Amino acid sequence: MNWKNTLSSIAPTLATALGGPFAGAATKFLSSKFLGNENGTDTEIEQFISMANPDQLLEIKNSDKEFKLSMEKIGVDVFEIEANDKKNARAENKHSYMPAVLSAGLTLFVMVIVYALFYAEPPQGAREVLYMLLGVVIKEWSNSCHYWYGTTQSSQLKTDIMNR
Repeated sequence: MNWKNTLSSIAPTLATALGGPFAGAATKFLSSKFLGNENGTDTEIEQFISMANPDQLLEIKNSDKEFKLSMEKIGVDVFEIEANDKKNARAENKHSYMPAVLSAGLTLFVMVIVYALFYAEPPQGAREVLYMLLGVVIKEWSNSCHYWYGTTQSSQLKTDIMNR
């Protein structure tokens, strides 16, 4: 597990802030809290989180609440900013054909891999690699389906119902 996954599972507010426009504030907070100075780098924070013991991880988790409260005091909701950023990204690409091309390509790729696994005899030792590749591709294919039918579609339906 990499350090960003660790951070997002124990301190979601800090992890979200690090991935957005408040990365500087989150970096400064983490470095002053755990590195002893406000000028710590991302690499130093990465090393600290990667090598943190359970007590330090608990302290990071508790610090997440402190960071969230400090952001709320200045009127910032990092999760809302992230959601708006994704919403804007979808709106910006509304007229692009590329998401459809990528989704169709992933669907075709899934079909080819499934066919290769069940109807063709893959070369010796390739079956395990194909299973691994299938897992990765299905995950991304699922994300593309969510883009078209999942959260985007349900959000639009909710918006339409609220506007009635």
